[in-house]
Amino acid sequence: MNPNMGYTERESPFFRLNSKNKLAKLLFIGLPKLKELAAGADLYYSFQKVKKSGGMRMISAPRDDLKKVQKRISDLLQRIAPPDFLFAPVKGRSYVDNAAVHIGATAVHLLDIEDFFPSCTANKVIWFFKTRFECSPDIAVILKNIATRNGSLPQGSPCSPALAYFCYVDMWKEIEAHVKQRGCKLSVYADDLTISGDVVPGELVFDIKATMLRHGHQYSAKKERSKIMKPVEITGVIVANNQLLIPNRQHRSIVIAQRKLGKEKKLRERLKITNELKGRNAQKNQIKNHPGQPTTDAIPTPTGYYQSTTRSTSSSVTSSDRRS
Repeated sequence: MNPNMGYTERESPFFRLNSKNKLAKLLFIGLPKLKELAAGADLYYSFQKVKKSGGMRMISAPRDDLKKVQKRISDLLQRIAPPDFLFAPVKGRSYVDNAAVHIGATAVHLLDIEDFFPSCTANKVIWFFKTRFECSPDIAVILKNIATRNGSLPQGSPCSPALAYFCYVDMWKEIEAHVKQRGCKLSVYADDLTISGDVVPGELVFDIKATMLRHGHQYSAKKERSKIMKPVEITGVIVANNQLLIPNRQHRSIVIAQRKLGKEKKLRERLKITNELKGRNAQKNQIKNHPGQPTTDAIPTPTGYYQSTTRSTSSSVTSSDRRS
């Protein structure tokens, strides 16, 4: 754990908090507003959003005043120093950092927690604030009421990602211990788990799944993947031949957008396409210039994937320059 990335749980302003006035002050609101937000009224509106993998996801968007308080809770929680294996939600760490952990691995196994937020219960939120932060029972209940909807963490709340980790910190520590015991590497990006090494034993995968189930979570069988000596996509980044690449679909999207821009005459549409290209090229450069990239330009590109061009620098990249 990097000591410069935050403080301990015991140093958090939530630790041993037992005053409603102090809680209101900590959340930048008055006591009447705190009582209003914690009263139990439904302060959300719901809508459905298409998942990237297909199907629909229910989003519960909080009212603006509730959203600001939830964001404040998230900001305070994210000041706690994260473990090395956690990449989201962590400020200063990215999906590319998450993938870079597994550069050079022979075997990679990917797992996904199914319906992660809905399976994070309100009781676990109370447990977290009472047990980990040693808050008084009334403070724990207030924070639970602010953070949950219908008995679980809502998809759409700014504080759900951080609480989903902290409320199940014991589960994550157990999983980390299993992985370390087998000499493998672990990275966690929200509900996506990646395990890699020279070998990822089946017993290890079984132990991780059993740990999830024991803590009330299911894994997604349709999203589970295992790769041995093959390119693998990890949080939207291809890891292959000891380097990071952008997926071929990203390269195609850039080429298509460039062609559309060359043909488009309307200013508004040109601006829209230009902004799209800026975003896609920013993602490409984030992968291309990542510190974990090798410095050689002589690495062949796997068939079916686009080489995002490796970095060329005069100095070598040491293991200390890479996230692990």
